[in-house]
Amino acid sequence: METALKGRKVVVTGATGFIGRRLVSALLKLGAEVTVLTRSRSGLADLPSGIRAEIGGMGDPAVLARALAGQEVLFNLAYDVRASAGENLAAFDQLLAAAHEAGVGRIVHTSSIVVYDAWPDHDCDEGGSMERPGGSPYRQAKIAMEKRLLSGPLPTAILQPTIVYGPGSSLWTDGFASALLAGGVVLPEPEGLCNGVFVEDVVQACLKAAALPDLGRERFVISGPAPFAWSALLEGYAAILGRGAVRRAPLAEIERNLGPKPDESADHSPSLAARVSAVARRLIGHKRFEALVRALKKRLSKGGELYPNHHLLEEYSGKGICRISHAQSRLGYAPDFDLERGLAATADHLRAMRA
Repeated sequence: METALKGRKVVVTGATGFIGRRLVSALLKLGAEVTVLTRSRSGLADLPSGIRAEIGGMGDPAVLARALAGQEVLFNLAYDVRASAGENLAAFDQLLAAAHEAGVGRIVHTSSIVVYDAWPDHDCDEGGSMERPGGSPYRQAKIAMEKRLLSGPLPTAILQPTIVYGPGSSLWTDGFASALLAGGVVLPEPEGLCNGVFVEDVVQACLKAAALPDLGRERFVISGPAPFAWSALLEGYAAILGRGAVRRAPLAEIERNLGPKPDESADHSPSLAARVSAVARRLIGHKRFEALVRALKKRLSKGGELYPNHHLLEEYSGKGICRISHAQSRLGYAPDFDLERGLAATADHLRAMRA
């Protein structure tokens, strides 16, 4: 891989995000010629020097044409959680059409393990069904994107990460850390398994997929070396932070308190707060915006616990194991970070949040 990407022209969407920033750095270290597509210049402050940037959205054909011209690999990590699923799918269709028009050599696309019907209660691998109707608009959009890629003309690696944690993970690290600093986190008893994967291992999978010489149109489940208990992750965070409790409550009690699960299939437009958040991130940059949000939460927090909603409860209580044997044999994927090493690599970030 040290030579396979050297000098190759690659373009990254979602480059200013949690995974994207690390992928851009890794590509530059390997000698790739990196172009990023970003909606604002403010996000470039979080990226290393030496990149070529195209400023604009995926809805602008001229911007897409400039960004994709002459590119050998398109890494598509973009998904705007502050937009509706329909808007994300429309932007994806524009990107896919532009990539085909530009003659891009291959696509490495990040999907999600949530596409599988079995997730999170049963074991998952690439042969699993994705036919269950309903589910969140996010899940349905990810399934639709995969189907478009698999029926398209371009060689494509579809990566399906599980629970991606590490410094900057808004929910699985920073969100939990904020909750622990404010009081604690409630887990169900019995608890399930966390199929966690450290962010640097997801980057490794992206690079391996870009370098695979005979890529077709293929899926790859991407997870860590082995699943672990949710309490092991959360208690590991609490130990580093030096505060915060992990409390257990009977699963049946939590289910009674939550009541019936609401219908999540409707694709609602993002809230006003979400749209304001999107504008603020573009104006002042992702890192500065997140720092402001953390500071505000710290000032407003009066103590308390993060009680699971329906989505978190499903994750916390799931017993399924995500199988990575196909990625190991086909890509040569070898996750480096078990939970102990992942926590150690996150420690400095967590201590900075505590300060």
